Amino acid sequence: MSSLLWLSLKILAWLGFLAGSLLIIANSFADFGTSGEEIFISQRDPSTVGQVWLFSLRIHVLAGCVCLVAVLPQFSKLLRHRFPSFHRVCGRIYALLILLIVSPTGIHLAFSAKGGLIGQGGFFLLGIVTFSTTLLGIATIRKGDSIAHRRWMKRSFAMVATAISFRVYHVLFFHAGLSIESNYVVSLWLSILGNAAVAELIIRHGQALHSRHSPIPTTS
Repeated sequence: MSSLLWLSLKILAWLGFLAGSLLIIANSFADFGTSGEEIFISQRDPSTVGQVWLFSLRIHVLAGCVCLVAVLPQFSKLLRHRFPSFHRVCGRIYALLILLIVSPTGIHLAFSAKGGLIGQGGFFLLGIVTFSTTLLGIATIRKGDSIAHRRWMKRSFAMVATAISFRVYHVLFFHAGLSIESNYVVSLWLSILGNAAVAELIIRHGQALHSRHSPIPTTS
């Protein structure tokens, strides 16, 4: 793949992520109001909405929105090199929110998710993988391995980005006429597996570029 095409795809992906993040953040404000227009709460059976579930949902959504903002500058080489302290602050905010709030509440909410066992299993897996990849990202940077750190954080980010890709698939399958039950489960798993595959593709592309530009060892 040519460098120009790869750069164009990266720009389009970041623009899509930014647009999706802004849309999710805007929609999420409804769940903190009393207008009766709650986006996520209105999708639930009222009998399953208790105070603990409601609290978990709201802090999950709020922390998730902050993560979507905090992750934006993380993959910029310019910011990473010219403003390393800003990179570290955003990274710490992202990691702490994932480990302490987003993943734990996501796992809790998974047990009452729609889609039956398949849907609940998908969200449970998403919470575990997001937590694990983020933790490994922290562990590797503490060991001084910045390359492995970036790889694990890309995997973590791919899982966080399912919040956007899931909704994109959901809308597409809705217009394609897929049933509500099937749409929810297919969109969820396609988002998880698809994002994971894209992350690995990006990591492999980065490894190939690194190998191509690394000096060839000479033998004496």
